[in-house]
Amino acid sequence: MWRNYRVIVGAGLIPLCAPPLFSQGRPAPDIVVVTAVTRDGRSTDDWLAILRSRLDAAQYDSVAALRKLLAPEEASWDSLIRARQPAWLGFAAPIASLYSPAEPPPVVRIILGNRGGEDAFTADPHTIGFDLSRLFALYGASNDPANALRIDRLFRHEFSHILQKAWLTAHPWPIKSPLDAALFDIWTEGLGNYYSLSSQWVDSSGKLTSRAREILTVLEPRFASNLRSLACADSATAAPLLATLSSGPFDRKWGALPAALWLATEAAPVDSALRRFIVAGPGGVWDLAAGHIAPEVGNSLQDAKRARSHCRQ
Repeated sequence: MWRNYRVIVGAGLIPLCAPPLFSQGRPAPDIVVVTAVTRDGRSTDDWLAILRSRLDAAQYDSVAALRKLLAPEEASWDSLIRARQPAWLGFAAPIASLYSPAEPPPVVRIILGNRGGEDAFTADPHTIGFDLSRLFALYGASNDPANALRIDRLFRHEFSHILQKAWLTAHPWPIKSPLDAALFDIWTEGLGNYYSLSSQWVDSSGKLTSRAREILTVLEPRFASNLRSLACADSATAAPLLATLSSGPFDRKWGALPAALWLATEAAPVDSALRRFIVAGPGGVWDLAAGHIAPEVGNSLQDAKRARSHCRQ
């Protein structure tokens, strides 16, 4: 049995004309930023709880006991995040409206640690974590002008996952096969990575850059081929394919990045395209891909879809 995720049954559960969440007078969530490193370099209970949920016992024990003072470059990232919090309050409402009538939590907690985490991640239905040491290691000094835009993109990405959790609670659908798991991850991470797209991928006019088009020529055949392989895969065969769907170098995310780029090129207004994809759920991956994938890859994509009915787990 595969991961017991629960996702949307299919399109049409909620009409696309449903009024946005915040047009109904509901307040946007508050955003609270918490630094989870004490003055003597210990992790607070907030960060330890995150580590327990993400690391195995040996990894947790090796990290939890560390004393690691907040380095100046980490403190600078902490300051940047706190400075962006008012802007994030403004970002939250339009993203949340796309998931109406699912409601965001009344408070979203931003927990800042400096060990054992990732640059940015969603810890639970109301918590986003940032590992300050990873932010510095990956992106350099926080005062690089590019990093204010980057941290905003990371917030929007993770906040979209917060809203997905609320949506999926209301619209459950079990995953029973590797292909189901892939469709689920393409849906969740495609929506998340849409908010991670920088000007390297989409230009100021909303068009894909030459780099984006070149990467799609590589990833689209891999997308179709991997879905075809996953339709009949066992757990051992599926694991490496699922592992690279939305992890690793950004330009090699064979499932998440194509979906994000396809969403970015949907006909305006883009919010309508995002809303359609949200309501369609993981099953909507097929239609999104079919509407954008290169014609020479189309037959391979259809083979993958047909194989789903022949290789039920």
